[in-house]
Amino acid sequence: MRILKGNLYAIIAKVIFVSLAMVALGYFMMAAFGTGDTNIAIFLAICILLLAFTYFTNLSVPLKFFAPGIMFLGAFVIVPVVFTLSMAGFKYQTGNMLSKEDALSTIIDQGNTTDPEGTSFDVVIGHVGEKQGNVGVLIPIPREDESQVGSALVFDSRLGYYGGDKSNIAVLVSDVYEEGSYPFFISTATELVTLTEDDVVLNDDYVAVKAPGFTQFSEAESKVVSDQLAGIRFKYVDPYFLKADPPIRGNSMASVNQAEVNYNYFISTKTEYYEVDENDVTVDDLGQAIAAKNFTKYTSDQIAKYADKIGNVRLKYEDPYYIGIENLPTGSNPFGWAIVKIQNITYDKKTDKVTDILTGATYSDDGRGNYRNPDNKEDYLDPGWRQGVWFENFTSLVTEPRIREPLISVFIWTIVFAVSTVITQFALGLLVAIAMDKKLRGRGVYRSLMILPYAMPSIMSILIWGGMLDRNGAINSLLNLDISWLQDPWMAKVSVLLVNLWLGFPYFYLICAGSLQAIPKELAESASIDGANARQIFRLITLPLLLRMLTPLLIASFAFNFNNFNIVYLLTGGGPKPELDSLAGATDILISYTYKLAFDTTIQNYGLASAISVVIFVIVASISMYGIRKSKVLDDFA
Repeated sequence: MRILKGNLYAIIAKVIFVSLAMVALGYFMMAAFGTGDTNIAIFLAICILLLAFTYFTNLSVPLKFFAPGIMFLGAFVIVPVVFTLSMAGFKYQTGNMLSKEDALSTIIDQGNTTDPEGTSFDVVIGHVGEKQGNVGVLIPIPREDESQVGSALVFDSRLGYYGGDKSNIAVLVSDVYEEGSYPFFISTATELVTLTEDDVVLNDDYVAVKAPGFTQFSEAESKVVSDQLAGIRFKYVDPYFLKADPPIRGNSMASVNQAEVNYNYFISTKTEYYEVDENDVTVDDLGQAIAAKNFTKYTSDQIAKYADKIGNVRLKYEDPYYIGIENLPTGSNPFGWAIVKIQNITYDKKTDKVTDILTGATYSDDGRGNYRNPDNKEDYLDPGWRQGVWFENFTSLVTEPRIREPLISVFIWTIVFAVSTVITQFALGLLVAIAMDKKLRGRGVYRSLMILPYAMPSIMSILIWGGMLDRNGAINSLLNLDISWLQDPWMAKVSVLLVNLWLGFPYFYLICAGSLQAIPKELAESASIDGANARQIFRLITLPLLLRMLTPLLIASFAFNFNNFNIVYLLTGGGPKPELDSLAGATDILISYTYKLAFDTTIQNYGLASAISVVIFVIVASISMYGIRKSKVLDDFA
């Protein structure tokens, strides 16, 4: 048997096109393997083998025509159905969407906290030794010495107390020559209160002697307090403070001072944490550390190069704590920011248990996708993982009242909605088709007008109808009504049916008009000769023949409206809800209820939504197969 036979050019074209298709599928297959989507990769590999078997052999000629359809059927029907069935058997919801390995890794990565003191540092980021990848930080820890640097700024002041508390010693300061930051202010050891000229009482020397909340000490009280002044640093603009002299005849002088700040330096790497002598540290012109013995500061380019590594590195500190770099230097800030943390979550692979060393709690696999504290069932770790629960999602549809109660009402309304829609759309479409079948002046214009609702995009039509049916919309305004079309549960259902009737009857008008033309006129003429009137002819001849021809389309319409998400979600959003926290509203059908469970609640439950999707599939498939078998429409093709 020749594998390739026929016209040479046709063979070359076939080989080229099939090879290109196989190369494209192979590329997608490798990409799927690379991202870990093994199932997709296997499916694409099967498609490649199917193409090679079909078009490079002559074992099955019919398969050459069916192969593309089989692949698309598998990709867009079989695979989604299998995936939905598999997801229906999992606890697959918000907080349980990862694999167990990824969930555990996330728990461990997030299982750290700052030390009780909330210790943090401005750090210089660089490398220790010659190897630039050996990340380390130089930590300057401020050390405030006792020595002080004086200032030329001296203010007139009054000594007293603030807020009615004599222990809260304060000075009322006047910047007569306007050399400082504020013209008048009250300063205590912890607080700076700025004042305006309107807030104070001035003496002849333009010095404030009274202010709100400030009480000047008497001469006797001043003598007692004077001994304490040497140890008080009155608040001023950081990093400066005020020192007050003992008052003379009520007048005191307050001078601006700055404490001399020095640093202790430490270097931390992955394995070491040690102090560095300040004489071994190099600073720039601004006094910022740029290097130390055996330590070199990273340049901006080096920080960019090692950014990922720097952000994830854990540096040595006092056990069991470590230093984590939270922010890297920027153009305006040459320092990084580091926080002292502790890894409070640990994992024992042998026992498959997670322990919080701060609380002492131990968490074990609960078999439902979470590490849970056996002593407190409400205490579990996030995130969880996808866990097989077999038929639990299906049983919860019956056993959980919060799901079962709305599900029953939603199911009943879905059946009523789908059946009512098919009946009303078919009836109106047939009525219009019969009317348009008569010879009328301007019949072509009427037919065009009847098709317009079907020709317009349904989304736009639904949104327009939603605006018109609003309580303040066009319908109530034009008819001078006050009807809650979309807010009342029963009126909302009527509105959904009416709008869906408007959108769907043109389709039935078109197919009924075509079907009426296919019914032989001789049948009606013969019945008329036998004495049948028009009503009997329609009921006994026309309608049965129409139903026989249109049964597949009626069943398809039922299946479509059973899952008609757009009309419900866009017109009413499934509402109105009987209660604010209800899962389903008055007009929700199964598909919109499923959507809300999966995407529109605090916990997005994909496993439960998949279970309901399977139920929908079974219901629609069963009703469709029953309708087709009862109508015996397939017998004509046997």
